[in-house]
Amino acid sequence: MTIAIIGAGTLGTALAHEFASRGHETRVISRGTPHGELPHSVGHVQADARDAQALADALGNATIALQTSQPPYPKWGDEFPALQRSVIAAAAATGAKIVLADNLYMYGSGDGGTITDDTAETPISAKGEVRKAMADEALAAHAEGRVQLALTRPSNYVGAGYELTRTLLTDRARAGKAMQVLGRLNQPHSFSYVPDVARAMADIALADDAYGRAWILPAMEPVTQRELCDALWTGVGQEGPAKVQALRGRGARAIGLFNPMVRASIEMLYEWDEPFVVRARDFEQRFGWTATPFAEAAAETAAGQLA
Repeated sequence: MTIAIIGAGTLGTALAHEFASRGHETRVISRGTPHGELPHSVGHVQADARDAQALADALGNATIALQTSQPPYPKWGDEFPALQRSVIAAAAATGAKIVLADNLYMYGSGDGGTITDDTAETPISAKGEVRKAMADEALAAHAEGRVQLALTRPSNYVGAGYELTRTLLTDRARAGKAMQVLGRLNQPHSFSYVPDVARAMADIALADDAYGRAWILPAMEPVTQRELCDALWTGVGQEGPAKVQALRGRGARAIGLFNPMVRASIEMLYEWDEPFVVRARDFEQRFGWTATPFAEAAAETAAGQLA
């Protein structure tokens, strides 16, 4: 079995390590060089996923493709649907099964702040509308028999290899600077640990009965952003209360005037200003495992370990 991973960012790199550890022939496809170090057994092919023919050539004889690439966050609305169509077309042309890295935006704020497999898809943001339309289109391609496809939906990432964790939290904590977060510090939030996401995507990719649907992936038991920052602050060796800067309301909007990433994130503040709890019941029942405990994930993240 040959595995192709489209995208060489945080998740793509974690998937490369996951499949290599399972002994599968694996290659990563990306426009540029990988963001992280790939296992020696994993190959790398340069191709633009926006070009369906070039991507199909790069997929070659791959049995399964996992799509993790994405446009810059501020350009999701303009560029993401076309990128996904290109990926699905390439997989259809080569006969590869495909697992798409999705997210939870289409659920809005969930049912009373909790998202489960039964939660209605009622997005309350422009990005949520985009992700729902993309997911509907992808599942239609599966239903029509054009491609075998599954979607995977983690919560917000945390992990040593994740750029936002590193730049906004652990790097700043090591320097004794205030860690930066969006929204309130005191609301319960379910984070997805990047190695768990890679493990779950691999399990789904290798299970013949997992295709044709979206899967909510295991997320850690909810903690507040204050608790996350406290754990990372202590984990990197700092003493005393953690320094944290929470960006909200007018402050976030003011920074957004000069920072495109912050500006693009403002519509998603509801995830951080209210409880955001995730339950992956279907996945846990089918695959038999739950997320890494928070204390373990926080310690590994602070130490800079990828898994």
